[in-house]
Amino acid sequence: MGVREQGKTGVRRLGLLALTGVLATGAAAFAGAPQIAAAVAAPAVTPAVAATSAPATPWMAAAQSYEATRVMPLGDSITRGTGSPTRSSYRMDLADRLIKGGMEINYVGSQSDGTGSNISHEGHGGWTIDELSENLDSWLSSYRPDVVLVHAGTNNITQGDGPYTTARKLSAMIDQIRADRPEAQLFVAQIIMSRVPREAAQDRIYNSLIPGVVASKHDNRITVVDQSSVGGIDLHDLHHPNDFGYSKMAWNWYQAMSRVFGTSGNTGANPYRMSITNRCLATKVDGSHRTDCRTWVLRPTGSGSRTWQTLRETKRTYRVRVNGKLHTRQRIVRRWTGPGNLLNV
Repeated sequence: MGVREQGKTGVRRLGLLALTGVLATGAAAFAGAPQIAAAVAAPAVTPAVAATSAPATPWMAAAQSYEATRVMPLGDSITRGTGSPTRSSYRMDLADRLIKGGMEINYVGSQSDGTGSNISHEGHGGWTIDELSENLDSWLSSYRPDVVLVHAGTNNITQGDGPYTTARKLSAMIDQIRADRPEAQLFVAQIIMSRVPREAAQDRIYNSLIPGVVASKHDNRITVVDQSSVGGIDLHDLHHPNDFGYSKMAWNWYQAMSRVFGTSGNTGANPYRMSITNRCLATKVDGSHRTDCRTWVLRPTGSGSRTWQTLRETKRTYRVRVNGKLHTRQRIVRRWTGPGNLLNV
């Protein structure tokens, strides 16, 4: 996975308690409550009633200092959710896995896409690292994220920056985030793979540079998350995942975050172990664009490996002689096939 292990940090709030100064004095009253060292004191929450009307108990202090972890998804149209009918991206699946693992989060950002109420983000379609960086100080100041999920660089590659230039720009962005949010946890993705061969080659080089960029920071609050296994039929089109691809991204983010924040338990199926899935792929038929949603099955091949295939129906024309006359007829033939030309979108 390419994930660096992290130490615990006080900026996290596991959907349980944020131990501010008031709560810390009464924390021992909670049987079995986790002891979370606060590196940065959480902002005080103003109670809904006057302070004189409520007893100063440990439980009241806990209620006043509770706050979900603020998470900023940062990137381009992949973070926004292009390729998914709901535009939920990886975000909804990740939030669901985290809450099942014991961590409540609140997504923050100036954009809103997806299903449900927790749909904020900073995913901007078509934007490069340069454009994101121009606005980053303002976003970080406004939303004060505890966690930043960075998936950026795809548009730099597609617009001709090259992997080394893109890696330098990513490095500067990481420094910018750290300067604005010194205590935040950063999760930096090795990006998903383009279907375009030239871009995919540059994606591989860029991804190979990212661990070194992160290591050069000597910062144990930065984790590399390998998203490069998302590609091929995990994509709806040339660059954007379908819902199954986004479920893989959510899984990869979750695995990295669980090592940092100590979440655990059954959070749902591992998409990498599935052998039957539904995938929607954009395609071009007779010059028009459409989305083809199918069941895909991981089937054995003659060489002993397995490959994803789907059952397609095709019409076969044949001729038959009836009472001495030839007639043309058709029949439906079903056969297992691969995805075909994935560039035909």
